[in-house]
Amino acid sequence: MKQQFEIINQLKTQEIESDKIYYQIDFNYFSNKENSFPQQKLYSTIDNALDINSSKNPIPAHKIAQIKLNNNYQYYDVLKQDRNIIEILYPTETFQTIEDGIHYYILDKYNRLQKKENFKDVFEEPCYLRVEKLNGKVISIQKRPISSISHFSYDYWPNQNLKHIKLEIFNNQNNMIYLSEKFYDENGNKLKGNQNNLLTQQTMRYTEINKDHIERIEEYFDNNGIKTNSVTYFDKSKPFPRIENKQFNSKGKIIKITGHNPDEIFDDAANDLVEPYPYNTLMMDVEKTSRFVTRQLFKHTLDKNTKQWDNEAINRTRYLEIKPNKTYYAKLPYPYFLDERYKNFPHQKPLTLIEAENQQSNAKYYDLIKFEVGDNYQYKNLIKEKWQQTPITLPLEQFKPLENGIYFFVMDNNGKLSPLENVEQAVEQPNYIRVEKEMGKIISIVKKTRIYKVLNEFEYQDNSLKSSKFFVLESLFLPHFIIESKYEDKKNIVTYQQIKNSQGIIIRTYNYINKDQLIAVSDRFNDNGIRTNHLELKLYESYDKFYEKNQFFDEKGNLIFTIDDSDKENKDNSIIKGRNTPQPYDKLPFIPDMFEEVLFDIYLEQLKAMNNNEY
Repeated sequence: MKQQFEIINQLKTQEIESDKIYYQIDFNYFSNKENSFPQQKLYSTIDNALDINSSKNPIPAHKIAQIKLNNNYQYYDVLKQDRNIIEILYPTETFQTIEDGIHYYILDKYNRLQKKENFKDVFEEPCYLRVEKLNGKVISIQKRPISSISHFSYDYWPNQNLKHIKLEIFNNQNNMIYLSEKFYDENGNKLKGNQNNLLTQQTMRYTEINKDHIERIEEYFDNNGIKTNSVTYFDKSKPFPRIENKQFNSKGKIIKITGHNPDEIFDDAANDLVEPYPYNTLMMDVEKTSRFVTRQLFKHTLDKNTKQWDNEAINRTRYLEIKPNKTYYAKLPYPYFLDERYKNFPHQKPLTLIEAENQQSNAKYYDLIKFEVGDNYQYKNLIKEKWQQTPITLPLEQFKPLENGIYFFVMDNNGKLSPLENVEQAVEQPNYIRVEKEMGKIISIVKKTRIYKVLNEFEYQDNSLKSSKFFVLESLFLPHFIIESKYEDKKNIVTYQQIKNSQGIIIRTYNYINKDQLIAVSDRFNDNGIRTNHLELKLYESYDKFYEKNQFFDEKGNLIFTIDDSDKENKDNSIIKGRNTPQPYDKLPFIPDMFEEVLFDIYLEQLKAMNNNEY
């Protein structure tokens, strides 16, 4: 209460009035009295003060709200505009003549720049460009499209507790696409609510029960007003509340009862407003843009229709001057499949070999990655190597004749150095010595040893993965083998995978089924190709968690044991344990880039074991 008095007194000092429009940065939705008073600075006009985001402090979004307060200085009307902040690849020469500072532009339908005087002139635009220049150099070019438009209405009881909250979400044409309402009693306790997705015409109504262990009941309706689900939450406040989800057919008959809640009828994150033309043709600089935004891009890898994202990725690759069927070296850190890149398109400017070989000069381990893209501008092949770097001491007299620069050597068993012509020769060796001389002094002598070398080969259909092969070419602790994968049509999901040993014998298989309750099956074979283990991953009848069915076979392929999650006696059987010895390639399926981590973990474990044996 004391804090509220302080906030109100401060607002009075600032001469803030009720029922007048003010502007606020980063307004957050609230559902309690304590947060109903503005605690951030309010602006009476739109000016550059509201554009505080700098390239030095990158954030994913820019949020400005137009607010009105009631006579008690509580929010009662809020119109909020959110924009994504996206760094773009754009010719900096275009802005060569502008002065240092922040500048604003819009694009006309012909993709021509139109300069605006200040932030006020672009605030209501569906999208605009923001250019920042420092010391005569352009350090940031951003596009800022509106990602959401939300309108909040708050009503209060005479004691200032919340009575009613209404949230309306709009598209770029100011048409409402979502409505949500919540109702409270005079003590601030939630009573009921409803949601309406105007795009799909789905609705959801709920009532707070808080009695007899039942906390809440939700009812879902389709676009014809027919009830599809009735969901009861028991002890919802607990970490793992029990849920009963009754599903109905069109005649109102229960057809299934599960233990998990339905999907949200409206997903804010998945319903960002579409960028208008021609801004949607501007390429994102993935390296400089916030991960919050790029993560949405990477998720499109699993979409069926990806034409828009494919075209942008192709244009980005061309902009970075990466051409099909030519060799390049990757910048580190390398972006991993699904989590850090879109499909198999590169988004970093490539390096020369001499740049790539020493880009992590102070790290104990570093990666060297060589790649080619195919005619579709996605990776055709990737060769990845993990190297260990160890600073060493050598007699410096032998390096006196050398001029300033970088030199490479191999060392024989007697410690004698033999020079190599260039870095290309060096990285072909299993280990080599790198010597760097600067201003007449040796500043670095490093021994580099290759830990593993792997090759990924990819085939595509309509810009989506069709198949891939993963070869272990070199490894200090694992024999050579191949992982072959096939992918679901246009969705880049592994549907089949097999591992072959160095003799070409299949030792593991994985099949993605996802039919009824059977999700996937996996078979394990010995080095002679005889099946030793069959594993089925299924859903329980309640569809709320998985269980495993595990079958074991003898040396002739005869079934000897079958166990599942409930079979504790056989799980502890010593014979089963012996036949279920974990292997590094057990956890199928492996997606691209995943198995290198397994290889490195094996190396570290073996290295630790060797060091322990020395003592």
